[in-house]
Amino acid sequence: MILRIENGSKRFGKNDLFDCFSCTFDFSKHSLYRVTGDSGRGKTTLLRILSSLEKLDRGEVEWILGEAARGGEQPRVSWMFQENRLLEGLSGIKNLSLIPSRYSFEEKKEFFAFLVGLENLDKPVSAYSGGMKRRLSFLRALIFDFSLLLLDEPFTGIDHENRVKMEEFLLSHIGKRPLIFVSHEDPILWKNYGVLKL
Repeated sequence: MILRIENGSKRFGKNDLFDCFSCTFDFSKHSLYRVTGDSGRGKTTLLRILSSLEKLDRGEVEWILGEAARGGEQPRVSWMFQENRLLEGLSGIKNLSLIPSRYSFEEKKEFFAFLVGLENLDKPVSAYSGGMKRRLSFLRALIFDFSLLLLDEPFTGIDHENRVKMEEFLLSHIGKRPLIFVSHEDPILWKNYGVLKL
């Protein structure tokens, strides 16, 4: 699969965030791509454009699926936003249960125990620490049956030990499905990924 922006322009107010911007994510070369750059350069906006949550003012977003297939159906996109966007009045496992997934309830519990801690399974999300909420948000994005995964600053507020766990979990469950992630920090375990600097 190839994902491409051709001559894209995006303006907010009087500011040109992108002007005649082009980029290509060739997932036959790298299944993981990292988007990096200074604050305010449009990293999150780029993800929103790629997932059709934002539209370019000018230009084109193109998907090439399979062997030069063009104009086909867009991939199923799963998002981890900068904001956790969890249902705080519900338990962690209930938040996961609401997500369409190929994984069973028991598998979700196993994943939860690894990343968040089994003792927190039935606690309301409002009682979680910031790092626990971030890990739950990460897990929620990964259990959706996606064909493209977008992670926006997934490691914010995460210590080294839990970052390693998150990266291990992703590498063991993503297979060859493509990932684009925004991060100011280099991954610890992920290797051989493409980089787009804005």
